[in-house]
Amino acid sequence: MHLAKIMTSKNRLTVNLADNEHLALEALATRSKVSKAWIARHAICELLERAARDELQLPLPLLGQRGGEKK
Repeated sequence: MHLAKIMTSKNRLTVNLADNEHLALEALATRSKVSKAWIARHAICELLERAARDELQLPLPLLGQRGGEKK
């Protein structure tokens, strides 16, 4: 079952992208004739589905490494 199909509420998420990531996302959205938000939702749903099937090992940073500090 695709997770986007069972969405019952809308929750907003803010993501910071590097310039090159934003340009690539914008180009993909234009080429695919969908919104950047649609692509983000699709990617998140795919990641969550793979994680639910144990097909995914996230490359999580270790604490103390750059980007991995606990706040």
